[in-house]
Amino acid sequence: MAVVTITDGQINALVSVFAWPFARIIGVFVADPFFATKSIPRRFKAGFALLLTLLIAPLLPPLPAIPLVSAQGVLILAQQLLIGITIGFVMRVVITAVEMAGSMMATQMGLGFAMFFDPQHNASVPAVSRLLTTFTFLLFLSFDGHRLVIETLLDSFRTMPIGTALPLSDFKTLAEWGGKMVSWGLWLSLPVVGALLVTNLAIGVMTRAAPQFNIFSFGFPLTLSVGFIAMYIAVPLTVPAVETLYREAFGFLDGLLKLT
Repeated sequence: MAVVTITDGQINALVSVFAWPFARIIGVFVADPFFATKSIPRRFKAGFALLLTLLIAPLLPPLPAIPLVSAQGVLILAQQLLIGITIGFVMRVVITAVEMAGSMMATQMGLGFAMFFDPQHNASVPAVSRLLTTFTFLLFLSFDGHRLVIETLLDSFRTMPIGTALPLSDFKTLAEWGGKMVSWGLWLSLPVVGALLVTNLAIGVMTRAAPQFNIFSFGFPLTLSVGFIAMYIAVPLTVPAVETLYREAFGFLDGLLKLT
């Protein structure tokens, strides 16, 4: 009977085929706001990541001939995890901009005290921000955004083969990309904030003209009513704006991975 012998090098090569791509995939699932949500069980995330690894492993370009259990092998493993986190971070900027817009709206409406526990961040966030976040997630699913994220992830193995590291210039580009969340948040909240600004100016003029009016008796209900009316009108109009942000995010990510 023939005896089959397996060397340590063969075992390392076999494990590397699955460990390195698995690290990149799990990095996306850790950082991406949709896949990282706690409403999806961790067992499902790990199982789905393992399934993707098994499907794409035979299609990967030739891997570096480096043992996994070595300093350089561990470094490559960390690089793959960092690349996956980078993909997830680019997508997280969009949802963070929406959350920031909701916080600005809630503050101007006087609903900054109406907090809602967000299990995603393990912290309390304004209810308006939570509402807009849920709306954005549903919009993300409506145009198959989750599928586009997975396609971008799988395409990254072709444009950025395993063993390729992110250059230092990309970290500066990512920092500049992260800074866009403030301008995007202000842009998305501008219709509601602008309407409330006009309302507050009108309340100020009324109070100045008729000091006998109690600003606390009619100011808060008025700003709250105007805020909800402005949200009712503005939220449907934010659909193309959010789609534009996601298209810009995917375009930025595609260019980042191809230029690296």
